[in-house]
Amino acid sequence: MTLTDGGHGLAFGPLLRRYRLSAGMTQQELAGASTLSVRAIGDLERGRTGRPQRKSVELLAGALAQGDEAARRLVEAARAARLAPEPDDAPEERPGDDAAAHAARTDGGRAPGMRVPGAPVCELPPDTPDFTARQRELLGIEGALAPEGVRCGQRLTLVAGHPGAGKTALAVRAAHRMRSRFPDGQLFVQLSPAGHPALGPDDVVRHLLRSLGDPAGGAGPAEEAGARLRSALARRRVLIVLDDAVAEGQVRCACPGVGGSAVLATCRRRLSALPGAGRVDVGAFTTEESLAFLTRMVGEERVRRERAEAALVAELCGRIPLALRVVGCRLLARPHWTMRTLVDEVLHDPRTRLRELSSGDLTVRAAVAAAFGVLDDQTRWALRRLAAARAPGFGLRGAATLLGCGTARTHRILGDLLDGHLLEALDGRRAAEPSYVVPPVIRLFALEGAEAAATGPVPLVRSGPARS
Repeated sequence: MTLTDGGHGLAFGPLLRRYRLSAGMTQQELAGASTLSVRAIGDLERGRTGRPQRKSVELLAGALAQGDEAARRLVEAARAARLAPEPDDAPEERPGDDAAAHAARTDGGRAPGMRVPGAPVCELPPDTPDFTARQRELLGIEGALAPEGVRCGQRLTLVAGHPGAGKTALAVRAAHRMRSRFPDGQLFVQLSPAGHPALGPDDVVRHLLRSLGDPAGGAGPAEEAGARLRSALARRRVLIVLDDAVAEGQVRCACPGVGGSAVLATCRRRLSALPGAGRVDVGAFTTEESLAFLTRMVGEERVRRERAEAALVAELCGRIPLALRVVGCRLLARPHWTMRTLVDEVLHDPRTRLRELSSGDLTVRAAVAAAFGVLDDQTRWALRRLAAARAPGFGLRGAATLLGCGTARTHRILGDLLDGHLLEALDGRRAAEPSYVVPPVIRLFALEGAEAAATGPVPLVRSGPARS
């Protein structure tokens, strides 16, 4: 029940109590949010205060933060000044009642004799039944969002990695495993839905407020909606999962200021302007992890019988989970195919391999194209030039030669590609001299436009030393 459901005809005390319980707040929490004392709130609810002051009523309505209609009803009840306690609606609270209500809300149970309206919301997508490996990354997320970390201000963890590396599956698996730590709800927002513009910060705030039961749904100025969201999160323990962020603002607007709530966000590129965030990077599988994943999808016998060919399938897919899932779906749909059939008929030709890495609505091309979409023209052009290079790896000076520009500008371009997880850095003989490689699936996509990049004009790149 929200504050606008029922409550007609009640005196101020019982009405306030009903609204407080509907908001899932203890007297202590309402006192902290409204700046009134716990004793004052208790006296108001029991009808022991003759006439509530208008300022007190306004503070209480603002702290409850559930709409203008609720505030109007509280003001009307205060004006009526009929504040005698109504035993049927407002029984005497015994010591420990609020603790019991808090335990019911945070422990997933109900206090004896007390109903806490509104079950916690869980918007998480289903967990992936054949989820494989990623134990180190899971432990990293769970450690970053451990209760002691959240209490110390660690309320945001970012998951970044290659396109198709399974960032969303990892975040969802971690969120399901941590549900007991966030018993007031687990919210999920798709920030960049396919075929639609990415959500702006205001859209994210409105979605979250609606999920938390705000009847206004984030109406009003953006600053006020953001403040209402932070107020709601401050008195709850909620985990917010934001999927596929492309800009810091989409994440920053959802971060709680205080309290036990936290945010777990997947992102296409490293969001460096979010200070204090924990960071977990997701890369390609190892060969053994790839084989384990295929085994869980298509069966142990099928992989064991053609282990060498299955390993070759994994390499041709770049050991990227999304690509492996696609070929696994193809094998399940064609039980008469062998691994060798998959190699010879589907994956052998690099010119058509990316086109073949699709099954139903699963497509590797779409994931890579989304990652390309956040690059500017110069960086996209540079990646295509680098992907077309004969040598599989290159250093800073080699890249500068390929791009026809100074090392300082090349360094910035390579940094942008690393931030977008479209380039891998391999440790060189000295840390200051890494070598770089374009991941296999990224190379396939980039090569489709490499001919135009080789013959077309250089966007914003000029030969010669870079200016300081």
